[in-house]
Amino acid sequence: MAKIKLMLADNHAAVREGLKALFEKITDVKVAAEADDGIQTLEKVKSTRPEVLLMDLSMPRLTGIEAIGQIKQASENTEIIILSMIQKRDYIREALHAGAMGYLLKTSPFEEVLGAVRSAYQKTYYLSSEINADIIHNYLKKDSAEPFLNKLNQLTRREHIVFRMMAEGRTPNEIAGRLAISPKTVAKHRTNLMEKLAVKNTATLVRYALQIGVVDLEKQAGSTE
Repeated sequence: MAKIKLMLADNHAAVREGLKALFEKITDVKVAAEADDGIQTLEKVKSTRPEVLLMDLSMPRLTGIEAIGQIKQASENTEIIILSMIQKRDYIREALHAGAMGYLLKTSPFEEVLGAVRSAYQKTYYLSSEINADIIHNYLKKDSAEPFLNKLNQLTRREHIVFRMMAEGRTPNEIAGRLAISPKTVAKHRTNLMEKLAVKNTATLVRYALQIGVVDLEKQAGSTE
């Protein structure tokens, strides 16, 4: 029986070791490579060409969102599953938009992780049950943020990132430093995204970001301390 060639990427060794021990008991999956940061993940994907990559969203040197696009360019047949503690809808949307085949929470049982790996191998999308429940809840809720969510889909991947960082209270210089771009480029992204979202000031942008779950109140308040 052919085995699914799997790669694990997480900056916590205990997480990788735990997953590897569980996958060693599965007859149709083989852990072929591991990595502990974004750059190493990209390099090992290029050298080992895994069929499925199970990757954390928050890693040093190159974050998951930024890495997804580069990994798909380097190895288009490698399907990516995000395994993260982050349940923000905007992060999930960004990951899938960037090319991920699935998104799981680290609270997911191993049966779901295994199901996601097998689904990705079959080129089928997979979301953890908790995320699916959240999507259904918010679809039924139909609150006043829905028109804003429709506009949010018009943003480019980079504009999504700048939007989230603005909502977190980061300054243009901080955003520029984090993304390795100039403050002038940040200003251009800011102008474009605010025009697409039809908001006239940062306060309105932050209010909508809180409402749709891009950032939480505690994190946004902490950024202003």
